[in-house]
Amino acid sequence: MTGIVVVTWHPADASRLQRALRLTNEAFAETLGAAARTVAKWHANPSMALTLEMQAALDTLLSRASPEAQQRFEQLGAAGHLGRSTEADVRRVSELLSDARHLHTSLTWLDEVRDAPSGTTFGAVVTRAVRGQVEEPACAPSERPDRQALSRFLLDYYSHGDEIRGAIFLDTCAERLRTSLVTPDRGALSTARGIDARFELTRAPASAAPEATDALITAAEARLAACLSGRTRFVDQPTYRLLRCDTGAHGIRAAFGLSTFVRYGLTFDLLEAEAVGGVGSNAVRLELRDQLLPTLNTVLDPGSRECVGGALALTAFARPAQGGRPADFLLLVQERSSRVVNGAGRIAVIPKCFHQPTNEPPAEVDIRTTLLRELEEELFGRAEVDGTGDTCRLAEVLHPSRMTAPMTWLVDSANLDIRLTGFAYNLVAGSFEFPAVIAVQDETFWSEFGGCVEANWESSGLWRISSADADGIEQLLHDPRWSDEGLIAFALGLKQLAETNPDRVRLPDFEIGVTP
Repeated sequence: MTGIVVVTWHPADASRLQRALRLTNEAFAETLGAAARTVAKWHANPSMALTLEMQAALDTLLSRASPEAQQRFEQLGAAGHLGRSTEADVRRVSELLSDARHLHTSLTWLDEVRDAPSGTTFGAVVTRAVRGQVEEPACAPSERPDRQALSRFLLDYYSHGDEIRGAIFLDTCAERLRTSLVTPDRGALSTARGIDARFELTRAPASAAPEATDALITAAEARLAACLSGRTRFVDQPTYRLLRCDTGAHGIRAAFGLSTFVRYGLTFDLLEAEAVGGVGSNAVRLELRDQLLPTLNTVLDPGSRECVGGALALTAFARPAQGGRPADFLLLVQERSSRVVNGAGRIAVIPKCFHQPTNEPPAEVDIRTTLLRELEEELFGRAEVDGTGDTCRLAEVLHPSRMTAPMTWLVDSANLDIRLTGFAYNLVAGSFEFPAVIAVQDETFWSEFGGCVEANWESSGLWRISSADADGIEQLLHDPRWSDEGLIAFALGLKQLAETNPDRVRLPDFEIGVTP
């Protein structure tokens, strides 16, 4: 029996054992009783958490290895601390991280969580970046499961085979499209004329820091290394944290506290990548999710944790009839860039954003204020309101004198209609979601400013569809690349447009439902 002990197996350790045994992916997988694609995923995603069953299998395989293989395993570990990196590589990456001032508060926070000396996380992130052990995009096209597969996986995780009360779904003529969104009240969704919503900012202590488990530290370090490599754009800034949300006949009443993005971005926001990996490997246990968001009650209790989220809106521009097309709304849908911290590669409505203040949190706590600011940023090209840049230096971001020409026209003409269409919790990361619809009712706007509408860096593509194209809408509803929150915001927005402007909208048959 070998004296080598691996406390917690990570994909890099498993790959090291494979090299020590000199086995191909197929042979290594067969020896472990796993699929070859599982081994391939370890190589591609070093931040994956391994199940307890797989860790036990690796323990057994190492203990039964020949003395020569065990020696190679130890030598590869000693020599592989920085892989094939050179001192020049380490120096270059260290300088790069030193210059990445937007990551410094994240490094400090993670040092505090792990109760480690200052600079511990800095060194660990440098090591990961040099070795190439960075987080892969959670929704990379080659790895991404379709939307329904991820939804079913998460619904099963929290329901243990039963149906979850409050789960939102979409019924079409072809099938039922299940989602990972859960609403505490059926009345929290509106397909009519919007929801009465009131928001307040209250004082609240910070949520408790999570335990510094191997799964958490590994995933957090990998994300920071990915940010350093330029794969992901990540800035620690003030953000609203949901404390409670009451729904009912009165509408929505939500209370928020203040937090910072790192407390979410290096904890709950890491759950998406783990879940995506779990779908691909048929995992029966998710170590990080078991720690941070283990039950449905945890999901539905925002005040007990770091509950961050945001708003997203279907944006619709009225257009006059032209050629064979009747008067309609031009609907915009985006494909999310690979550089965003969540939902990368997914389809979503636009704008889609975290609920964050700029420089006056009490005055900006209304979700509609965030949507107004993001409309300028994500579609009208106003870079100075981008929340991933430097600290805001403007006294009033939305002052009329600083608005873009399209926004100035909309405000002056009173033709900008922003309505909330619902509220839900997202099982993917426990985030809150406020779907909405932004309708520009005056046809003149598109004729005058349509050429100014352009998606920013958060989108890799911008799609247009007519509200009168029922067949195109039906095809888009069934696209597997949607994020759940994007799909439901799109569907709720369509229903509300059809209610308020029936002459401009032609919808296929579909209904939005909630499990009883």
